[in-house]
Amino acid sequence: MTPFGIDPNLILVLLFLLGAVLGRVVNLCIEEIPREERVGAAWKRVGRRMRHLWSRYHIPIIGVFLTRSRNSTFPYKRTYREALVELLNGAIFVLLYCAEVPLSGQATLQQSGLYSAYAPDLLAVNSWMTPVMLLNLRFLFHLVLIESLMVATFIDFDLKIIPDGATMPALFIGVVGSFVFGLFYLVPVWFQEPSVVRLLGIYFPEQYRAYFIVEKVPEWVIQYPHLHGLAVSLVGLVVGGGVVWAVRIIGQWTLRQEAMGFGDVILMAVIGSFLGWQATVTVFVISPLCALAVVAVSIFFRQTREIPFGPYLSLGALLVLLGWPKIWPLAERICHLGPLLPILAVVMLVLLGGCLMFTQLLKRMLGFPLYYEEQWQEEWTSADQLSFQAGENVDERQGRWDLNTDAHTRAGRGTHYYQQWKKGR
Repeated sequence: MTPFGIDPNLILVLLFLLGAVLGRVVNLCIEEIPREERVGAAWKRVGRRMRHLWSRYHIPIIGVFLTRSRNSTFPYKRTYREALVELLNGAIFVLLYCAEVPLSGQATLQQSGLYSAYAPDLLAVNSWMTPVMLLNLRFLFHLVLIESLMVATFIDFDLKIIPDGATMPALFIGVVGSFVFGLFYLVPVWFQEPSVVRLLGIYFPEQYRAYFIVEKVPEWVIQYPHLHGLAVSLVGLVVGGGVVWAVRIIGQWTLRQEAMGFGDVILMAVIGSFLGWQATVTVFVISPLCALAVVAVSIFFRQTREIPFGPYLSLGALLVLLGWPKIWPLAERICHLGPLLPILAVVMLVLLGGCLMFTQLLKRMLGFPLYYEEQWQEEWTSADQLSFQAGENVDERQGRWDLNTDAHTRAGRGTHYYQQWKKGR
């Protein structure tokens, strides 16, 4: 289902090259965005750097090795990690396209890796998009999310922060794109199993049981596709950010330290604006499993107990997109609970708080410290040394300078009028 009947192999080669080229831009974003707090200022820095990319030293992957050659005239050596980022970005472009778009010329919409029983139905909504157009546009839509996650991931690895410049532009595109196209969602904003809802109605008086006779998917989902697309994005944004915010509050209350940063809240909101709340909650469940092995190693071999969680949220989002046919059937069973889902969410948060409090109780019984405080380690840095040397001899008539310095030399040093003022002239 490639556009215009282009050979799928050619499409994959072009996608890899495009991903590698954009990987060079990703490297610039990783370097420049953390240097500014405001989103506009950060992207202006990136724009200024992009003007100088027309050089062989900025060729993706190859340019890294050119800057490290003996004949290089580049002002610095690009790191091997930059080549890795560009290579990884190109590979993800290819993998994601193979997962989302069937490569066979006779393929149907049902053969897409993101298809489910609740996927958008082009005939039901009388859409102007063809199946080929829908799949390829949704792929480009998800690429915006992937690039934002790439930037946020490596900044979080380096600095343990996720600046707004790496996430807020993608958040805007996620909400606006979902509204404009309306059919980029994976599953509707709400669906339920009617038999479960009817069973719930048994516990209410008979006059209210008519309200528990519902459809599997609300009718307005088909009638108003654009408003539904906006609802999918906004609810995903709120639920994604809200889940991390709730865990952040519970962790602060029980552990007396920041369990998750505010950057993680925004990152999950971005994922929710693109994927919807069901897939985003699935991402949040998968991410700790991705981080488990790293955490186990870091406890024994690293001095710091903190690890950035943003990269594993990003990895979880990528795994959900790539493994949707295997992952979604498991999550779908829970989503069928319908009105019981908010109750289940509250119970899970209460259990999380209880588990953390039980862990603290065990630590107290075993004699471990309940709260870890950062130990201040005094260090004499190069900045301290320069400041010391600059302030060692602030008066030109003391220390190493000639006491008989003439007026011309003082004027060159900018101290002529200062000396006149000291002498009362």
